[in-house]
Amino acid sequence: MDSKITPIDRAALVRDLTNLGIVQGDLVMVHASLKAVGPVIGGPAQVVEALLEAIGPAGTLLAFVSWDRSPYEETLNGRTLSPREREDWPAFDPTRAGTYPGFGMLNAFIASHPNAYRSAHPDASMASIGRLAPMLVTEHELGQAYGPGSPLERFVAAAGCVLLLGAPLDAVTVLHYAEAVARIPGKRRVRYEMPILDAGGRKVWVPVDDFDSNGILDCYAVPGQSDAVERIARDYLGEKRHRTGRIGNADSYLLSAPDLVRYGIDWLERRHPSV
Repeated sequence: MDSKITPIDRAALVRDLTNLGIVQGDLVMVHASLKAVGPVIGGPAQVVEALLEAIGPAGTLLAFVSWDRSPYEETLNGRTLSPREREDWPAFDPTRAGTYPGFGMLNAFIASHPNAYRSAHPDASMASIGRLAPMLVTEHELGQAYGPGSPLERFVAAAGCVLLLGAPLDAVTVLHYAEAVARIPGKRRVRYEMPILDAGGRKVWVPVDDFDSNGILDCYAVPGQSDAVERIARDYLGEKRHRTGRIGNADSYLLSAPDLVRYGIDWLERRHPSV
């Protein structure tokens, strides 16, 4: 930790969030870099509490948390695990599963909050706290990771907003919903398997077929190049339809999810029209 950086407290975070435009009753999907925010008195848990205080008891917090033991890569498009590996791999249990650290360590504190609800899709798991949390995440079937029927669809329908709290532009998960519903040809799909618990509490491996969130078209799946999510988000910010500010030490953005999704759908359909 840089000794020259003065730790901030929860009250300061709440003021920063309010100045950015978050109000009581808001539905907020957060993507955060704790490193960018800087040291916080009381640790990352106080960032979660500041977010909850800013939105109030009528508000709702949502985060994309995934799963640290997701076998997505190991079973992707025909890859296989050995019988022993399949036997030893844990089944996804939303009440105790870890979160994927690559999407930010704040997610672990959101998912483990005593009032959090967590969706049952292992790889695309969402965690939510607040008034709308049960509605948002209770239904999340395999094969509906980010598209119709997903928590993201309900988040957009409920006029949520996206908070980038020092996070990069490729982190805007709600744009995967725009990719899923945009009418463009040649969408990439992936097949993989997930271990879940059946009604009797036994582990079963379930095959999944869904849109490819790592590149909806071939041109957005080139290693080392920006995917569609990052390009759309960058162009959207260029339109100045968002609010900017600093949360702690992090440059932050507040975006309307419905407006961003409409923009993303139009962005994709104009560049890749159906024949």
